Amino acid sequence: MQFIDFHTHIYPEKIVLHATEYLSDTFGKDAEWPGSTENLLIFGMAAGISKFVVLPVAMKESQVRKINEFVIGEASQYEQIIPFGALHAAQNNIIEEIDFMKQAGIKGIKIHPNQQGFALDDSRLFDAYSYLSELGMPILFHCGDLHSDLSNPPRLKKVIAQFPRLKIVAAHFGGWQVFDQAYDLLRKENIHFDMSSSMYIMGLKKTAKFIRHYGAEKIFFGTDFPLCDQSAEIERFLMLDIPDTDKECIAYQNAAEFLEI
Repeated sequence: MQFIDFHTHIYPEKIVLHATEYLSDTFGKDAEWPGSTENLLIFGMAAGISKFVVLPVAMKESQVRKINEFVIGEASQYEQIIPFGALHAAQNNIIEEIDFMKQAGIKGIKIHPNQQGFALDDSRLFDAYSYLSELGMPILFHCGDLHSDLSNPPRLKKVIAQFPRLKIVAAHFGGWQVFDQAYDLLRKENIHFDMSSSMYIMGLKKTAKFIRHYGAEKIFFGTDFPLCDQSAEIERFLMLDIPDTDKECIAYQNAAEFLEI
């Protein structure tokens, strides 16, 4: 079975240890390895993954271009990397940055409201959402948190209603640690989901229930590397009580079609 990992993170060597520690602190889970490109490819390919969607996050607006250039550079060196880009609500050149990313071959955008400090439905992002809708360029949102509602499902529903053509991927089954809220609110929405950082919390039975609830055709396999062991995540995934045809779609086919690769 082929796999595309739709949710991974890598960092430049000079900050990789600090950035990985921050990621671990954010999720309350020790990372398996430092989040370097080398580790992503070595451990991911050993696990059987052939492509990796890399999702950068800009903590400050001043970091956006530098972060995007890093991801573009890594993708130019390694054909296994599918680059997404970073945006920040506070930047004043958001449309120009999208054009830069599009021309450089970046496939989509990642927004992490809780880490970046603004709400998913912040009106400063609306021009970007509108433009991304016109371009058909997808955006992946970190969704869900117990301690803040910046990325929780009710805010996502507002964005979906206002921008119905926006190609949205809701990470973590639409609501990390607020899974049941997402389950109730997002079933009928025309969006996709990744299943990263979810199985080890939800367990196999509940994970399979969510896949059946949303529809396997809407789900992308993802691990949240370096937070999770990719081999262990694949092992869990293969144990799910869902049809093999659904597993094949989730593991590779859905993402390949969505990303047009």
